[in-house]
Amino acid sequence: MKSKVTIIGGGPTGLMAAYLLSKKNKFSVTLYDRKPTFGRKFLLAGRGGLNITHSECKEKFLEKYGNSAKIFEPILNNFSQKKLMSFCEMLGEKTFIGSSGRVFPKSFKASPLLRSWLLILKNQDVSMKPNHDWVGWEDNKLIFKTGIKRITVDTDITLLALGGLSWPKLGSDGSWIKILRRNNIEVSKIQPANCGFFVKWSNIFKNRFAGFPLKAVELSFKNKKIKGEFIITKDGVEGGIIYSFSSMLRGSINEIGATTITLDLKPDFSIEKIKELLLKPRLKLTITNHLRKTLKLSEVAIGLLMELKNKEGINNDQISNLAYIIKNYKITLDKPFSIDRCISTSGGIKFNSINKDFMLINKPNTYVAGEMLDWEAPTGGYLLQACISNGAFVANNIINKNRHNN
Repeated sequence: MKSKVTIIGGGPTGLMAAYLLSKKNKFSVTLYDRKPTFGRKFLLAGRGGLNITHSECKEKFLEKYGNSAKIFEPILNNFSQKKLMSFCEMLGEKTFIGSSGRVFPKSFKASPLLRSWLLILKNQDVSMKPNHDWVGWEDNKLIFKTGIKRITVDTDITLLALGGLSWPKLGSDGSWIKILRRNNIEVSKIQPANCGFFVKWSNIFKNRFAGFPLKAVELSFKNKKIKGEFIITKDGVEGGIIYSFSSMLRGSINEIGATTITLDLKPDFSIEKIKELLLKPRLKLTITNHLRKTLKLSEVAIGLLMELKNKEGINNDQISNLAYIIKNYKITLDKPFSIDRCISTSGGIKFNSINKDFMLINKPNTYVAGEMLDWEAPTGGYLLQACISNGAFVANNIINKNRHNN
């Protein structure tokens, strides 16, 4: 007789687990999701071009998981970047490596991958149950609400892949937290990750530059430096290299309150070179035109300098000081944007609540995977790779355990 497997959560983690388990004749797989369709956050991830993974070496790749790197090493050994790229090709979407090392499907879209993925699951006899909202357990049976009905599901194996709290309108609203805590499963505080931060811009600056990218800068915080870009918003900063620092920045704000980042607005020029260029005759040029002409600074970068000038009364003639500011521009971040504005979340089910197979210690034969767990990763393919690989890892653990039991 086949073992009944119930997977709750139709995102990439649950979809990958469903794919691998349903390939085995020993399992009857049912996939539940609270929304009318599956893979909604996956589709959102592909809205601006689906960055599926990253091509860098395993050592550097693992570093992106910070304190969770050791946990993810066996997960990524089991289902690596190359395996994910091959899986995409099997789904009909060849991938390519961009100039930054990031990996994309050739269509740049998530929808072709998702359509093919769901079709394969259907062909492998996975039972799809949309519009089913999991509300907990009763007598070790799963309880779902669907419309006005309340149904009970008896299952042999459960995999929870309900996601974090980001983009709650797409289904991941964290309602599972209370359910698990009621069952004595430890869940750490959920916080924004890959998020923006509030900055007190002047009305002049935010009305002029909200929505503009600040490109080709280097951001420094503590001992870490990254070149790249990010977006100015009416409330602060977000995207790009801000996301790469978000974990450190959030931690600093939690510890000491508002924190400060340092920008090099002209990272390819030395401070001596900047001084030399700024000392060229200005003639009748305004300071903004002089900066534009001599240093080729962007409008946003010049706007930042004028923001500081207006606030602190920097003298236009203090070229040495201006050169230093260009190389060491300070921005104070007040707090992270709210969770409903972030790409992902940190925190979740603590790893001391699960065993090495990712089975809940307090709930035998109930496994967890993906963003529900207490880890985080930056954008750039790391987050999506980890979720898919985690789904594959737990599926293989279930397969191996079932094999040994038989």
